[in-house]
Parts: sequence; C-alpha cells; structure tokens
Amino acid sequence: MRAILRPGRAGSEPTSKAANTKRPTVRPVAILDTADPHARMSGCIIQPALEAELNMNRRAFLSQSSQLLAIAGLAPHMFGENPMPENNQRRSLSFSNNWIDSLLLSTVRDMEVEDAIVVNLSTTALHYRAGGEHEIILPWKSSMLRRCTIENAESAALLHVRQRTNLGAVALAWEWYGHRNEQFPRGTPLYISSQDDIGQIELDPITAFGHTVAGPSSPRRYQLKLNLWYTPEETDCGIHTGHQFLEVHTQILGAGHMQKFRENNAGTLYEDVLMPAGFTHDPFFTVAQDRSFSYPWHRYYADTDCIWMAIELHPAGTPS
Repeated sequence: MRAILRPGRAGSEPTSKAANTKRPTVRPVAILDTADPHARMSGCIIQPALEAELNMNRRAFLSQSSQLLAIAGLAPHMFGENPMPENNQRRSLSFSNNWIDSLLLSTVRDMEVEDAIVVNLSTTALHYRAGGEHEIILPWKSSMLRRCTIENAESAALLHVRQRTNLGAVALAWEWYGHRNEQFPRGTPLYISSQDDIGQIELDPITAFGHTVAGPSSPRRYQLKLNLWYTPEETDCGIHTGHQFLEVHTQILGAGHMQKFRENNAGTLYEDVLMPAGFTHDPFFTVAQDRSFSYPWHRYYADTDCIWMAIELHPAGTPS
C-alpha cells in the first residue's frame, strides 16, 4: 500500500532554537488513530526521516525563507498577519478512517507526495514538479499525483484510498442523510461523514471561480468546510437546489456524475459532467454582480460505489 507522503524527506521544517545542533532522526508517526492496531500500523501516512546539520537559528531561517519567497513573487498576502509562518503545517482531517487517509496541509514548501489526490484549497495556483517537469493545480481544482513534490501551495487536502474491501462499512460510522433531511427519499442509501471546519478564507467569488467581471474586486469572507459522501452503485442521490453556500465536489473513489436539470425532473437533464477519481468539477452556481449566487436543479448520480468530497464555502460576511 502506498503512503500519502513519501517516506524520507518530508519537506522544509522550521529549525530548533539552538544553532549548530544535530537534528535526530524522526521515527514514523501514525496520523490515524483507529481501534485496530494493525490499521494503525498500515495507516502511517507521514514518515519523515531527516538528519542534517543546520547552521542557522529558527529566526534567521524563517527570515531568509520569507525574503526568498517575496523575491519569487509567491503570494505576498500570505505573510500579512504572520510574517514568519511555519512551513508544511499538517493535520489529519476529521473523516479519516480505515478506508480513507486524509491530510490538511498549509504553507507547503517542497513536500514530497507518494500517492494521493491533491486538492488545491486556495485562491492561488499550487505548483508541483515531477522530475524536471513543473506543473500547477489551479485554485479549487485537483489531480492525482504520484511521486511528485509540491513546490509551494497555500493550502491543500491530500486523500488516499487505503483499502476497498468491505467499503460499504464506512456507512456504519457515518450518518444516513435522511436523518438530516425529512424530505429525502427514505430508500436512498446516501451517507455523510463528519464535517471538518477548516477556517475562514477571503475571496471574490466571481474572480475566484473563473467568472469574468468588469470593475474592482469585491472580496467576501467564507467559512471553508469539508466532508465526504458515500453511496453504492447506481444510486440517484436526488435532484435539489437552493444551497445557501458555494460548493464544488472532488471524486475520491469510483465513477459518478454531476448533472444539471431545467426542472425537478430527471427528464429535463441538460448537462452531464462525468466524475472520475481525482476530478473536481467546475462550479454549478452562478454569481451575480452583487455576489449573490444561485444554483440550477442538480444531483449526484453514482455509476459505481462512490466516495466524493464536498468543498463548501459558507458566507461569513464582508471584510471591513
């Protein structure tokens, strides 16, 4: 089984306060905490092992890193509130389990990825390299990366399918969606994971999601939240509309469809977007000049057993 992050050098890390000290080798650390001790062992997804002589203290290291990034023109607003952020901050997402490994990364610099779906959760491009090739993942998009290095990114989610055996058991720990929505069809097997509240982000929804606009930018604050969905093959997850938040979806496992309809009727289908693993669809919402938004009738339809991730941006106000 592959790991999300490549064993060995795990990327730039802040140095200790003592200068000219030898950093000890860091043993593999299991990010996931499950009841099964075998699952804990196989769930080890970060295995840094770095041993080098570091000849500058922490303040000097971060200061020089900030200067170099500024010269390179990389996201200058990144240092607005914290002039010296620590690189490669990471934590496990709340819905990690025996079937799905997941990590949230921030302020990423030179982090090696062994095998993962990488989702860019920021308003700037994620830059990565594979050998001598340099590539990008656009904001709010994703790709499947193997043996690559993320050169720089503001924020990203990494997801990896650990196993497929007894996949339907994820539903035992998740919630059937009908418990949340009394109008949801009683016979539809759609299950939702816990939701991870990532934090606030500031963006203009028109420019952030590729809509053309004339005039000045008008940023808004949004609360970014992530969760997973699961449904078995040939499931109609229900035509709906009226979301009070912006959302897109990333396919994690299986193959499905995001579909648009003229009316609340399957016979009025007018756009069918295929969802292969690793793909994030374009937004279904439209944004008006006053930054209000609306959705057409739409649904998710599963061809196979499917797991996908919802990326939700909940309005949190206008910056002062």
